[in-house]
Amino acid sequence: MKIYINKATDKLKSCLLCYPANYRITSKSNKYYNEVNYTLALNQYNKYINCLIENDVKPIFIDITKSSKQVYTKDIAFVIENVLFISKMSLKEREEEIEPIKKLAFEENLDYYIMQNNIEGGDVVVGDKVIFVGVSSRTSLQAIEELKKVLIIKKIKKEVIPINFDNSMLHLDCVFNLVGEESALVSPYVYDKDVVKKYIKNIIEVTREEADNFATNIVYLGDKKIITSNISIGNKLKGLGYDVKILDYTEIVKGEGSVDCSTLDLLRE
Repeated sequence: MKIYINKATDKLKSCLLCYPANYRITSKSNKYYNEVNYTLALNQYNKYINCLIENDVKPIFIDITKSSKQVYTKDIAFVIENVLFISKMSLKEREEEIEPIKKLAFEENLDYYIMQNNIEGGDVVVGDKVIFVGVSSRTSLQAIEELKKVLIIKKIKKEVIPINFDNSMLHLDCVFNLVGEESALVSPYVYDKDVVKKYIKNIIEVTREEADNFATNIVYLGDKKIITSNISIGNKLKGLGYDVKILDYTEIVKGEGSVDCSTLDLLRE
């Protein structure tokens, strides 16, 4: 299995998914606790898989654990160049999700590194010369310093840029994402917008309401092609010349993650 990501805007060739066989909303604090149609969730997920395949993306499926949140594979790891960085999860109930990715890395003889400080893949956005890392309740400043040191050891010449944002939004990809080498979706939940503007020329503004409905949580396929579950941002991007596929992903979104949360990029070319 080949892994390589120079930047998150190259053409997506393969990704790691987890079939949502054990997907459940278990927290009673989630307003959708008793309002998920799990049969519909599986149907929506199947359509997402088909959409990836139709766009020449090869889905690879990880071994299923008992975790109810494992469908959100983005969080368990991230790839920078040819190195797989395995996350250290902040939620105890998600720790078991790390074992299958460690097993996969070993069996496929991948160059991998297991992070020692809390960091999750949803907080990592890989640009051409920089890596944006969200400072969140799931990703610590200690982890960001650790990542910097490991990049030097691995001889990966990318600058790590910490981004502060409203932590109620869980991960950086819920408030910010790249939609081209010089373009990004940025919501008001990003506190360091001036920092982002130093590296990204074209800022596409996302409203709070759109961000609350996972507008930035898109999958960029390459060549201005995008998959999103948010109708508003989908139409906005269509107006800017993007080729956009808008999917009904409501039942997975209720668990606090959209298509990007569900997708761990492995290979981009």
